[in-house]
Amino acid sequence: MDLDLDHGGSCLRTLTVQDAPLVVEATSGETARALWGARPRGPYSWRDALAALADWDPRGGRQVSYGVLEDARLLAAVGLMIDDRQSAEVAYWVRPEERRRGIASRAVGAVTDWAHRTAGISRLWLEVNPDNVASLRLAHRAGYHLEGRLPAHCRSWSDDDPAHDEWHDCLILAHTR
Repeated sequence: MDLDLDHGGSCLRTLTVQDAPLVVEATSGETARALWGARPRGPYSWRDALAALADWDPRGGRQVSYGVLEDARLLAAVGLMIDDRQSAEVAYWVRPEERRRGIASRAVGAVTDWAHRTAGISRLWLEVNPDNVASLRLAHRAGYHLEGRLPAHCRSWSDDDPAHDEWHDCLILAHTR
């Protein structure tokens, strides 16, 4: 699942544990969740970044994260989580000060194309909060189409205990080959 693409002036490549300093710096202005997990909310410490990147190690064969880098600066990340040989979930995150520049749209589009053509994955899908208009626009620009709505499916991760957490609907948008 290794990826290394020239991406219109930036590089899109597989992230590894050696990229922990990039994750720490990139999340320094974050107040919400980032791509790599529900915790921590906000900036990642060195330990958080190492643990997250180890969890997303492509050698495990189930999930991998790709970074969008420009001049050795991490702008965004796209995650690919394998369901089975033919299906994978895509997730994305952009550092706060780089949002609304089309970085995620281009990166999701590139990973989607690569996953279909090179990795042979026929169905890619996104989970999107129905209230997240920007993510819905991104999904449509990248060629994803509404497949369904799952009521009270996604956690807000405002509480560590699922019984005390808030749950919201998720829209499933898919891109098929």
